[in-house]
Amino acid sequence: MPKTGQIRFEKHLLIKNKNEAIAVADVNQDGKLDLTAGPYWFEGPDWKQHPLRDVSEPNKEFMGNNGEYLYDLNGDGYPDLISGSWFNDKVWWYENPGKEGLAAGRKWKEGVVTTGQTANEAMLFEDLDGDGIPELIPDRWEANHPVLVVRITPGKDGAPPRFTDFFLNKKGPNGHGMGIGDLNGDGRKDVVLSDGWYEGPAQDPWSKEWTFHKFEKSLGGHESVPMLVLDVNGDGLTDVIHGRAHDYGLLWQEQVKSEDGVIRFKQHLIDDVFSQVHYLAWADLDGDGNMEIITGKRYRAHGDGDPGAHDPVCLMRYEWDPKAKKFERDVISWDDGVSSGMQILIVDLNGDNRLDIAVAGKTGTYVLINKG
Repeated sequence: MPKTGQIRFEKHLLIKNKNEAIAVADVNQDGKLDLTAGPYWFEGPDWKQHPLRDVSEPNKEFMGNNGEYLYDLNGDGYPDLISGSWFNDKVWWYENPGKEGLAAGRKWKEGVVTTGQTANEAMLFEDLDGDGIPELIPDRWEANHPVLVVRITPGKDGAPPRFTDFFLNKKGPNGHGMGIGDLNGDGRKDVVLSDGWYEGPAQDPWSKEWTFHKFEKSLGGHESVPMLVLDVNGDGLTDVIHGRAHDYGLLWQEQVKSEDGVIRFKQHLIDDVFSQVHYLAWADLDGDGNMEIITGKRYRAHGDGDPGAHDPVCLMRYEWDPKAKKFERDVISWDDGVSSGMQILIVDLNGDNRLDIAVAGKTGTYVLINKG
């Protein structure tokens, strides 16, 4: 059994349902952070529940929400919501009704971001071109499809936003697992998949297709979203950290120096005490100035079909030991109801200068307050 955690957390259950996505922002602009999680938004600091939208339940295993992001899309000063699903060909946005509408419990007006993106495993929200406005990048678990990037042009003074579809490469590939980062060290963001990576162009990234480079050896398939694309050991080469989303395994792919310019990795096992790692966060939970991996077990990701589907649920953090050159496990939560869904938020929710955790999974939506 994993050892007792080094950080104390105060656990709060917000709701029991099968929603697996969560976002954070000051929804009502009162100076305090709030959460959105599926059908509801939760008002900080006491997490009072309010209606937000209707969320479908396409089958007995899932609620139709695989990712949420809050961003002011219409320029009225209130954050709006972007959300998608595994089983629908649409990604939606929901317009924040503003001060009076929120106070009246009004549901948020629904609009469409993009259509035709079926088999959507998850979504990333990253500024790929450096203009200060993030792009939406859905990850499609079907490999024989191109990677879609949705460019956002926010509206002004309440006017609706515009969304523009761009495909990195019309031939693909795609696949279960995606990360964003500068893989080749040229200062530009790349898109990393299980079988290779799309190279960020030197100039206007929306003027032509991105070049795809196939890995000599696949990372394995069914990777987490996101994968972390960063330099783990400080050797100047960008590595990849990823989880096996439908098996056991949290892995570090160490990039090794190459004379021919081809990117290659040496694989290291970080942990295999739990399965179904779908989401990875990168943050400094203990405040020592060093970043850590925060992840956990997704409960019954494919129903009963995955290895370890009914193992104890958990959240973990992993600290890098520069002397031993490996990650050390520390327990956040083990077998006490808290599971990871498709997103884990690491943010100071109560203003005490400690990073807290908000997570939604099939076992419920939780806030874990960091007590040091």
